[in-house]
Amino acid sequence: MGAGMLTATIAAPADRAEPLDFDRGRRMIDEIADVALFEFGDPESQLEQLVDDFDPDVHLDDDGLPSLDLTKQVGQEIVDALEEALDSRETSFITVAGYKVYISGGPSSGDTPTDAADAIWNAYYLPDAVLRAMGFIPDYTRPLSRTNGNPGHVTDTDVVNAIALGLGTKSKRSGADELEWIADTIGAVRPHPGDRDPREYHEEFTEQHGFDPADATFLNGYVSEEVHEEGTKDDE
Repeated sequence: MGAGMLTATIAAPADRAEPLDFDRGRRMIDEIADVALFEFGDPESQLEQLVDDFDPDVHLDDDGLPSLDLTKQVGQEIVDALEEALDSRETSFITVAGYKVYISGGPSSGDTPTDAADAIWNAYYLPDAVLRAMGFIPDYTRPLSRTNGNPGHVTDTDVVNAIALGLGTKSKRSGADELEWIADTIGAVRPHPGDRDPREYHEEFTEQHGFDPADATFLNGYVSEEVHEEGTKDDE
């Protein structure tokens, strides 16, 4: 029976202009005053892998939690190992859906596939706030947006969320005024609707995305009748 593959991944926004800020993560760890902020679900078994000569009778209190000093020490070591791992030949990356995803791994048989994989897995013991401060997005299974910590450019998901909030949190709507702010919001990620001829807008959209929205089942219903009518005239 063949061995499977184990992969460790961690992600940051692909358009991040600044390097990952590991020093900021170290400073935040120094300022933490609550062990519970770390993501140790099973401190004894997890710290056994991270602390040399670990002894639960020495390193854990009556509630099974490590001291704050030990936790900070481990946190600093995790950041050091992560920085080294992401700069090593054991780690590669891919860019997908607005994320730069760092990857390391190998066969599931035997020991840990790579030291870098261990370093990436261990990074998730850090508080989310520390990961975000360094530039990572802890939950990159969701579209990149403000809702999962993206501090960079406005994304499509941000715009959809903004429009949903702008409409959903009002009991009354004012027609033309609503269309104006919606168009302005969309202008953050698309050519601004309403500042050019509708036919020109349709053509630009088609060129930008490589397909005609009038041919797409869902989008077709949102292409105005006047554009459809112009297209019909051109076909005649």
